[in-house]
Amino acid sequence: MNKNELLEYIDNNSTAITIFKDKVRAEQEAKNKKRQSAKRWNEAKIERTVDKYTDDFIGNVYDKLYKGVKANRNTPRDKWIEFIETNEILDSLEESVSMMEIGED
Repeated sequence: MNKNELLEYIDNNSTAITIFKDKVRAEQEAKNKKRQSAKRWNEAKIERTVDKYTDDFIGNVYDKLYKGVKANRNTPRDKWIEFIETNEILDSLEESVSMMEIGED
């Protein structure tokens, strides 16, 4: 399983990605309102930033799962899914993302 397959799997089986993106988007929109009018970002720039944060987030999740699964390039997708389900990764991820505070100083 690669990073994109993991993102697709999580997105199809959990609300963690949606919650994460909503939180990042809200934080970016709040930051944007504080910018001077001439320096405000358009929606496309905000969405690119949301996508970048999401990619970084999935990269971190992937790296942790990779170690947990003891994966290599040839590890079948089923082994990943079995590990995710056995260890209730999606439930934990969803709970963690729900409690996450993004951009709070």
